[in-house]
Amino acid sequence: MRADLSPEAEFSETAREIMRILDLSLPDRFDGWSVRYPTNVRPSAADAREGLLGSEHGVELYTLSAWCDRFLGRQFTADITTHDWLSYPEQLFLTVTAGAVFRDEIGELSALRDRLCYFPPVWLYKLAAQWGRVAEERAYIGRTGDAGDEIGSRVIAARMVGNIMRLAMLVERRYAPYPKWFGAAFARLPCAPELRETLEQILSAPDWPKREAGLFDACWFIAELQMARGVPCAIAPSVGSLHNRPFRFVDSLQIGNALRSAIADDELRELPEFGAADQFISSNFVLAVPKFSRAAVTALLDLKAELK
Repeated sequence: MRADLSPEAEFSETAREIMRILDLSLPDRFDGWSVRYPTNVRPSAADAREGLLGSEHGVELYTLSAWCDRFLGRQFTADITTHDWLSYPEQLFLTVTAGAVFRDEIGELSALRDRLCYFPPVWLYKLAAQWGRVAEERAYIGRTGDAGDEIGSRVIAARMVGNIMRLAMLVERRYAPYPKWFGAAFARLPCAPELRETLEQILSAPDWPKREAGLFDACWFIAELQMARGVPCAIAPSVGSLHNRPFRFVDSLQIGNALRSAIADDELRELPEFGAADQFISSNFVLAVPKFSRAAVTALLDLKAELK
């Protein structure tokens, strides 16, 4: 570091020199892929703010502070609160913790990645809430199918497959990415080779009884996986019932309640099962903007406090 320059001034001088060299040396294409192309997502060469320098070829230079402000909407320099863990979708934490770091002499980036590497304070709560998502529609594949609503049965089955995939991500302690990459991330889980075939059978089943049977098997598998992975208070699965109706499903409420009992924090244990932002929000637009997802979680927490 030059003694005659502030950190901000040094970044500006160094970043411009790095970008000048890249402007001159980067090819139009690399390994068959375009390097220089217009986009309205990345900062342009005209975008030069404190701690940030854009380009026309996709390379972006940031200080860590400026990068956090742009992509996370805040700095994570202190302990992360329960509200923080619930407010941010996992895809944003994955943005920080995934990918290669080639050099980090200062250590600030590595320290940030360590702080966000996973979410033990709310892990069991998120697991319990995800079983609650399954419980909400546990008999609906059969109920819609029995009523002759084949399209409705298929839609619910697809949604339940997504819920089960997210359960698997939580049990295996992996962040869930942006929807475009969700299936690819699931396929890399240790449990995926055993579970994937069942999920594919649910999606391709020709009738609701086969969908229901596949869903039962998938939930049973996840419940046993929790025990195998040593999840606290994980219990063996059992068959549930709903007002003596002839639909077959795993008792997901019982599983979720058992997990909830293992949550040490009283306030967190007593929260309703809405879960974190990306468990009850499906809008990619909202989840991509930290202020939006945080506002949604804050509103629910405030409402919960009012109802006490």
